[in-house]
Amino acid sequence: MKRYLALIPNILSTLRLGLACYFPFCPEELWIWLILGSGASDFLDGWCARRWNTASWQGGLLDAVADKTFMLIALTTCAMTGKFSIWWIPAVIARDLTVGIAAGYAALIGSWDSFRNMGARWPGKLATAGQFLMLITVVLFPRVIPAALLVTVLCSAIAAGDYGLLFYQALRRRKAEG
Repeated sequence: MKRYLALIPNILSTLRLGLACYFPFCPEELWIWLILGSGASDFLDGWCARRWNTASWQGGLLDAVADKTFMLIALTTCAMTGKFSIWWIPAVIARDLTVGIAAGYAALIGSWDSFRNMGARWPGKLATAGQFLMLITVVLFPRVIPAALLVTVLCSAIAAGDYGLLFYQALRRRKAEG
């Protein structure tokens, strides 16, 4: 039975990838449902994995890829339809860019464990929540998009700094160990 339970979080993450692929092609009236579905699957996949003790590094990676893919496609789609400037996207995903650069650097120097052992942290969760709330704002409350963008960028910057510091500390420990 546990083997089947272990599949549910990965199915939810894969569903989020499907929602991401559909987002640019669906009518704007359905965007809110895709955003809410993606947010729900993001919450549920982690909750199920922890609840049933089926969390794995590979499942966490699938979850992260699904999160980043959905967010990037949804943000780009919103920007391309004129909801906000495309130049906001790098600031909104600063945390994701930091983590991606850290992963690339870790792989390049042969220190993948320094990156791999960085778990989810509350600033990262806050940044993800901010991104989802921003997308909801874009769809439901377009008058306050600038304020939502600023809050989301601030959350993303805090998370980027937190993950950057965590990675730096992991590299220093690795160097001190030898």
